[in-house]
Amino acid sequence: MGDGLVGAQTEYANENSTSNVAADAPPRRHGFQPTDLALIAVFAAFIGALAQIPPIFVVGAVPFAMQMIGVLLAPMVLGSLRAGAACTLYVVVGVLGMPIFAGQRGGPGVLLSASGGYLIAFIPASFIAGAVATAVLRRRPRKPLLIVWLYVVALVSLAVIYLGGIVGQMINVSLSLSASLAVNAPLFALDLVKAAFAVVLAIAILTAYPRLLPAVRHR
Repeated sequence: MGDGLVGAQTEYANENSTSNVAADAPPRRHGFQPTDLALIAVFAAFIGALAQIPPIFVVGAVPFAMQMIGVLLAPMVLGSLRAGAACTLYVVVGVLGMPIFAGQRGGPGVLLSASGGYLIAFIPASFIAGAVATAVLRRRPRKPLLIVWLYVVALVSLAVIYLGGIVGQMINVSLSLSASLAVNAPLFALDLVKAAFAVVLAIAILTAYPRLLPAVRHR
């Protein structure tokens, strides 16, 4: 899926700029290439850096952290495999003890906390949203529609993440479904704003850096 999104990004760039990115693109090999690995590491670090911004507030022991912007952005610009790998790397490094989760927390115990379900859900959310983003960019929509579709991609991510978060709270801290929904409602409303910001960043990246990833078309 990551490769498919790369091709879709190239087609979108060709449609909206004068440069033909694919003309001199190197042949694509199987597996992650050095550039892919670098992008995965950079996005994992970016998510971790955003998580270190002090939470604006805490709701029900869940910090309202800025890392969500990075998690929502990754599928839009990396595709399914790369975004999934970046979020997996972020979660694994944090679970191994690096204090890169919100509130400078780390270690396996975080997965058993009220926010553990969200962290685990980052991984499937990025894979799923990346696949949706691939399908969107392959259609080469004009910018107004692209904005709408990328916001839909962000909503897909949020749906998976909040599902994981609610289930995690019900298991880890014995919240009832109604109590968990009450806790998550204000957080979800504010994350809709983060989703809009992630879309703005994605549009800027797709427009300004069309050669960020190798140019490949799959027909």
